[in-house]
Amino acid sequence: MDAQATREALHTRLATLTKREVALSKHLRGEDGRLGADSSDRAAFIEMDEVIEQLDDDARIEIVAIQAALERLQAGTYGECSGCGEDIAPKRLAVLPHTTHCVTCAA
Repeated sequence: MDAQATREALHTRLATLTKREVALSKHLRGEDGRLGADSSDRAAFIEMDEVIEQLDDDARIEIVAIQAALERLQAGTYGECSGCGEDIAPKRLAVLPHTTHCVTCAA
């Protein structure tokens, strides 16, 4: 495992999610100009708000998980399963770099 490459990938994903979360929050607060749209457009925006709220929640959850993964990298515990203490398979970490569990414990 290349710690520097992992750190860079996590920071890149964190930046993407943070940018998305800011845009979603701005939309949900009506600061994106949607409230100035005509009534039929506003109705469509309001209908989509439930989906957008879920995307916003998902982004926040992943942001917290990535921040925790970066802390584990710093502490030297990245890649250890929090369930059993064994190493998490590199292929699993490549797909889900902020995971805290090996495949067995995740199941």
